[in-house]
Amino acid sequence: MLVANKVDLLPKGIHQPAVERWVRAECRRASLPHLHSLDLVSARTGAGMPQLLARLEKLMTSRRLDAYVLGAANAGKSSLLNHILAASPTQRVDGSGRAGKRGEVAAPQLTTSHLPGTTLGFVKTAQLGGRHALYDTPGLVLPNQLTTRLTADELAAVVPKRRGQPVSLRLEEGRSLLLGGLARLDLVAGRPFLFTAYLSDAVTLHPTATAKAAEVRRKHAGGVLTPPASLERLEALGELEEHELRVEGRGWGEAAVDVVFPGLGWIAVTGAGECSVRVALPRGVRPITREPLLPEESWRKTAAKFTGAKLVNARGQTRRTGGGSRRSARRGR
Repeated sequence: MLVANKVDLLPKGIHQPAVERWVRAECRRASLPHLHSLDLVSARTGAGMPQLLARLEKLMTSRRLDAYVLGAANAGKSSLLNHILAASPTQRVDGSGRAGKRGEVAAPQLTTSHLPGTTLGFVKTAQLGGRHALYDTPGLVLPNQLTTRLTADELAAVVPKRRGQPVSLRLEEGRSLLLGGLARLDLVAGRPFLFTAYLSDAVTLHPTATAKAAEVRRKHAGGVLTPPASLERLEALGELEEHELRVEGRGWGEAAVDVVFPGLGWIAVTGAGECSVRVALPRGVRPITREPLLPEESWRKTAAKFTGAKLVNARGQTRRTGGGSRRSARRGR
C-alpha cells in the first residue's frame, strides 16, 4: 500500500486523478513492485484518512498480517499514525505493551519532529483488524537530502507546514535565482524561461546577476537570504557544487521538467525552445529531474517580479519577503 501524505500542501484546485497518475508513473520509473493501492491523504487535515483506514483494516484482516508504516524522514509517518490513534476506534497499545480497551478513542502518543531519528525502533502503536498490530518505524534517511545538513531551526524553516505560495519568475541568460543561501539556479544559455518555485514560504527567493550571485549569497546570508541564519552557518555548509542540465521546452502552456532540490522543494521550468540550466547545491547533494508534478498549473497565477526589495505579483501583492532591510536588498541586486 502506498500513501502519499501532505496533499494539503499542494496548490488549491489540483486535479487529484492527475496527481495519482503522476505518482503511479514515478513508481514505475523507480521499478517499484505493483501497488496494491494508492491513497492521497493529509494527516494534518484528515483528508483521505477514513478511506485509507478502512482499506488497511480490510487488508490486515483478510490476509492476517501486521502492518508497518515505512517512509522517508519528514514524510509524516508518525503524524499519520497519530491521526489514526486519535480519530479511529482502535485497540491501542500503551507504553508497557498492554492493549487498551476495544473501541477506545486514543489520544496522540507518538512524538513528531523534523529531526530524523525521533522514532528509534519499531513501535507497536495499535491493533487493527482483530489481533494484528500496526507499527511505526524509524524514518529512512536518504543520502541525497539537503535536510541531513541542516540544524533543527533550519529544518523547521524548509519543511512546509501549510500551503505555500508558488512563485513564477522569468530569468534571462546570465541571471540566477538564489534559494536562500542553500542553493542557486542559473540560466546559462538560451531564450528566457519561466521558473516556478514550490518551496516553503520561509525560504527567500532572490533573483540576481549570475556574475554577482556568489558575492550576494555570502554578503546577505542570514539577512536578505534565509536560511541559513548566519554567515557562520553558510560557511559550515561549504562551497556549492554545480550541475549542468539541458531543458527542452514544451511551450508556454506546459512545464517541461521539474528540477528537484532534494529535501527543499522543486522548480518547474516552462518555456519554448532549449536552454541550459546550472544548479548549485552543497557538496554531496545532487539535483533530480522528473516529469512535472503539476505540468499545467498556470504560471500566470503565480507570476511575480522583483522590485529590488521584494517579490510582487501583477496586483502589487507581496509574494515573498526575506530578512534584512530594503537598503541591503537593493545593494545585493
